[in-house]
Amino acid sequence: MLELKDVILHSPAGNARRALSFLIRPGDICCVGGETGSGKTTLVRSVMGFCPVASGYLSIDGELVDWLSAPTFRRKIFYIPAEVSAEDGRPSPFDNLTVRQLIEAQLQLGINRTHIDNDRLSEAWQLLGLDENIGERMCRDLSASEMRRALLSIGSQIHRDLVVADELTTDLTMEEEQSTFKFVRAMAQSGSAVLLTCLPDDLLVKQEENEHFIIRNLSGFDTAGAPNSTDRQAPHTDD
Repeated sequence: MLELKDVILHSPAGNARRALSFLIRPGDICCVGGETGSGKTTLVRSVMGFCPVASGYLSIDGELVDWLSAPTFRRKIFYIPAEVSAEDGRPSPFDNLTVRQLIEAQLQLGINRTHIDNDRLSEAWQLLGLDENIGERMCRDLSASEMRRALLSIGSQIHRDLVVADELTTDLTMEEEQSTFKFVRAMAQSGSAVLLTCLPDDLLVKQEENEHFIIRNLSGFDTAGAPNSTDRQAPHTDD
């Protein structure tokens, strides 16, 4: 279970204009939308314990996330970052691996220690709109959207209490976005709590909220570096 209560996000440019509150239980999906620079990645980094919030609290299973507890919590999280390829021409550690080699390496980590179920992996690739031969392609040859979905397919092999994916559906066609969300929904139905971020024009933020689907929107940061006191008095209602 992930809970944010009156959280003001902090970035080098300043603090968020508005407090954010929501609760994601096992089986729930929360989609947070916003323009580029609105704080989506900052939110994800805060959940992962990579950067502190300016105020409010963030907890997982009732325990506060801070720099001491975060490494333990990250063992419970399946994380897919928005940036999955190297920037500025720098090589990526995945460049010389095929997709299958990358997945095998992830599954051999001490926290996972499992072998590939080829049938389930093939089904995942098909559902996610990936080519059946993607396992043999080099990671350096994949687009960012293909790479994010290839990483997401690891979810067919392992279970995590919390799934966090930053801009997972960016640059997807409508059909790809629908199939990707179907895969994510299956992860939630298996008992994961899911946090997604997306751009304002993605289909995710255009769906109706319901008992298990939460939508929140970010409004960016104050360049002055201090939260707006009026906005802080009106956080979103808890779910």
